[in-house]
Formats: sequence, C-alpha cells, structure tokens
Amino acid sequence: MITRAQDGDHTTESVNHKPKPKRKKMARKFYKEDNEAIPAIKFTLTQPEGFTLITDPAQIKILYVKQYQTRILDGSSTVQNFTADLYIDTLNGVYTDAQVFALESHTKNLHDDLNNGWWLSAQNTNRNLSLSGIYDDVMKDKLQLLIDTYILENY
Repeated sequence: MITRAQDGDHTTESVNHKPKPKRKKMARKFYKEDNEAIPAIKFTLTQPEGFTLITDPAQIKILYVKQYQTRILDGSSTVQNFTADLYIDTLNGVYTDAQVFALESHTKNLHDDLNNGWWLSAQNTNRNLSLSGIYDDVMKDKLQLLIDTYILENY
C-alpha cells in the first residue's frame, strides 16, 4: 500500500509492506514412553501414542547432549567413509594422490563441520562450496543429498 502525505509544497510517499508470515518449522521433541520401568525415549516431530512430552529442562539438556554426541559420531563416520572411498579410488587409478590432496584441502571446512557434528553448517558449507578439481557437480550433489537426508531424518 502506498501512502501519500502532503505538507505545503512537499509530498511524501511511503510504502507499507505487509510482513510475510513466517513459516513455522516443526521441531523434533523428546517423548518418554508411559508406564514403563525403563521407558523408551523418542525424538520425533509428533507425539507418539503412549508417550508423554519431556518438559524437564535438565533432562532435555542431557538428551540434547546425547543427540549431539550421536551427530558427531555420524559426521565422523561419514568423513571416514568418504575418505576410504577416495583411498580405494586412488588405489584403483581413478584419482591421483595430487587430486585427492587438492580435494581434501578444498573440502576441509566441510569435513570439519561434519567431524564436529554440525550437519546444518555442513549443509550450508557444501551448498556454497565452489567446484574445483575432482569436486565436481556429481560429487557435490551426492554429498548434498547425503547431508540433506541426514538432516531431514535427524533434525
């Protein structure tokens, strides 16, 4: 909507933009199984039947720490598998040592993000990482799909 105001010889116009409604992102929450001596804990988007939302801040913190520990292990495993595949490709003559060393240098920040369990950062890092050497569209897209899938299933 454009608003005009006139004050003597001056006319002022202003544009009032409607704020865009924020898209509410569903966040996973922790739920504890009801009526069990050793209840199962689920980290899901919706409350499962027979489970109650965990609201105790101390317990939530402990569960998130465990969640981050898992993300670190998963990220480290991803980097190790990727590195092992590169080593096998090098042994099979697909890549040279120099190409792999250049790739490792180029993707260092991505590896660091994954090794730290920072999957959301890794998602952004990979999206913004330029192509270079053997880090081509196919490799970038394969890594992006792996990271995007992990985030979809675990965040």
